[in-house]
Amino acid sequence: MVIAQRSGRKSWRLVAAACLVLSLAMLSSPTRSYGAKLPSDDEQEILIKTTLMTFNDANMTGNYSVLHAKSSRQLQDQISVEKLTTAFQKFRDMRLNIESVVSDDIVLTESKTNGDGVLELVGMFKDDDKKIQYDLKFVKNDGIWRLLGINVNYKDK
Repeated sequence: MVIAQRSGRKSWRLVAAACLVLSLAMLSSPTRSYGAKLPSDDEQEILIKTTLMTFNDANMTGNYSVLHAKSSRQLQDQISVEKLTTAFQKFRDMRLNIESVVSDDIVLTESKTNGDGVLELVGMFKDDDKKIQYDLKFVKNDGIWRLLGINVNYKDK
């Protein structure tokens, strides 16, 4: 499920319809990867930062084709590029740029895989101006971790 919100003076959430559309990918059954081990700390950091930068680039340009192409087959089968574009309209409207995550330290609060082989990485980036929380879900496709779900929260300090 994708839920995004910004707190501070202005608070917003993506429309419920967008959340519903994007949650379909989460409900589809992932390719089973029993016994999938957790990636190393460095691999987790790379997954988090590259995913959030691809998400940021899509929001800044309005072009979600790369985010879609880098996502899991399960997400691609459920959600078109056009649906991603519609779902993240609020990010584009707010011109929310989270590129600082590249140099910010990660506070990883949860890192686990479930019985279906879904990897969940939960945490935040925090600096003097903002806090960015994320909940990212990945599934292995052809041995590569691919995006299955994304939840991003942004808060000005």
